[in-house]
Amino acid sequence: MQRTSPSRTSRGVRRWLAAAVAVAALAPAADAAAQQLQLQINPRRVTFDSADPDTTPVVYAQPIVVTYRVRNNGNNPWRLTVLAQGDLIDGAATVDISSVSWTATPAPPFQNGTLSKTVEQVLASGTGDVNPAQDGSVVFQLANSWTYSSGAYSQSVVFTLVAP
Repeated sequence: MQRTSPSRTSRGVRRWLAAAVAVAALAPAADAAAQQLQLQINPRRVTFDSADPDTTPVVYAQPIVVTYRVRNNGNNPWRLTVLAQGDLIDGAATVDISSVSWTATPAPPFQNGTLSKTVEQVLASGTGDVNPAQDGSVVFQLANSWTYSSGAYSQSVVFTLVAP
């Protein structure tokens, strides 16, 4: 795909974000046998299509469905977080991961946010059981810019469901 501008050179750019899924069940040892946490992400890869930043300052990926279930949790809190494993990269070229944010529904328990490579960001949280499994929708968005070098960027993002 190409993006063009009268004052700039045409460049083909395709940016994508690979979503890797990790589920952590971090409960106190006494409750670990009974507590059950389930997390599913679909699709596991999202893409941002090329677009002219002058006319499309934000590029949206297709929605992903986050299916989660928390059982035998009593009245304890649970939390779903996301953490990028680094910036978007293509060889030596990078795009700061904070250029990627998301909108999520339903709210609550989901909340909007911005990816980080250093601090887990809360995507959803609640208390008690979530049974049967529930779905949330997450749409990642990229702040588009002419300063990005042409390329196919990638990065993994870890989703973690925890009930401490």
